[in-house]
Amino acid sequence: MFKISKKTAILSILAVAVFVICTVLVLTRKKTVPYEVPVPAVTIAKPVKGKVSEAITISGYVEAKDMIPVVPFVSGTITSYPYKAGDYVEKDTILAKIDDAPYRQQFLQAQAAYYGYESTFTRIENLYKSGATTQQNYDSAKAQYDASKAQYDLAKLQMEYTEVKAPVSGTILIADSAEGSLGATTQPLMVLADMTNLVVRLKVPEKYFDLFATRKDDISLTVTRPGIKGMYDDAVSPATIENVAPYISAESKNFQVVCRIQEPGERFRPGMFIKVTANYAEHDDVFVMPVTTRKLDGSCYIYNENDNTVSFLEMKDVITDGKNFIVPDEYKNSFFVTDGQNSVFDGQKVKVIE
Repeated sequence: MFKISKKTAILSILAVAVFVICTVLVLTRKKTVPYEVPVPAVTIAKPVKGKVSEAITISGYVEAKDMIPVVPFVSGTITSYPYKAGDYVEKDTILAKIDDAPYRQQFLQAQAAYYGYESTFTRIENLYKSGATTQQNYDSAKAQYDASKAQYDLAKLQMEYTEVKAPVSGTILIADSAEGSLGATTQPLMVLADMTNLVVRLKVPEKYFDLFATRKDDISLTVTRPGIKGMYDDAVSPATIENVAPYISAESKNFQVVCRIQEPGERFRPGMFIKVTANYAEHDDVFVMPVTTRKLDGSCYIYNENDNTVSFLEMKDVITDGKNFIVPDEYKNSFFVTDGQNSVFDGQKVKVIE
């Protein structure tokens, strides 16, 4: 028998191990495939003929042009207060009554004095005409008569003032008093407004002053009260410019423009938040694209059919109405990238999808 040395045994084991390892490497080795960057997919479209209006939009609040406080001319306890905020009242409607007891007493006293002096004056006047009394007596009697008549008329007027009447026809905006409370000549009992004459006072940035001051007749205004999705649509009305302030506020660098709402209807009320869009230039029959075609910085991409690449366009200072923008004439026949523009770069190949 042959004896295997220890050294030979170790070499044999190592040889087997190397063979096994090489075999495993050969069997598990995969072919390396180079990574290819996927071509981005985009959608494209050509400009179409449309209309763009140059405009600015400014927020504001609805106001009644004429808000009239109803102040009593006499003070006293309110004994009747039949109307509430929101009620429509005609001119001369009695809105409240003030306790007339003290004024009635003054009236009766003034009336008695007036009748007495009237009788005396009539008698002395007849005597004076017949030459039976002096000029001095006549003048004294007439002065007393005139003074008593003035007191009588004042007392009568105060009696009438205990009925507080509507000075104009309108809707009650504020009615904060009640029966039993004190009516005073320094505090309005109610506030009335003509709801058919509503305005918006806009604070317009200084840079638009020349536009509103010199071309206000060319500006078309639209007032919009935003609706609530699923409940009601926007309320929209045309408006006209009534007044443009002739100065700029030094603090805010704004100027005031007063606009009258032409069709207030039931959807506009004082205090409501609205938006006023002022269109000052119309561009008809021009080539347009949606503003969503542009990126946040205003740039966009056009598609080159010859090599399936896209080219970067800066597209600054374009005319837009917030929905569409006017495409320069040199690009009116170009394909614009309308979707996928945020994932491409200048000169990159793209894949167009329908």
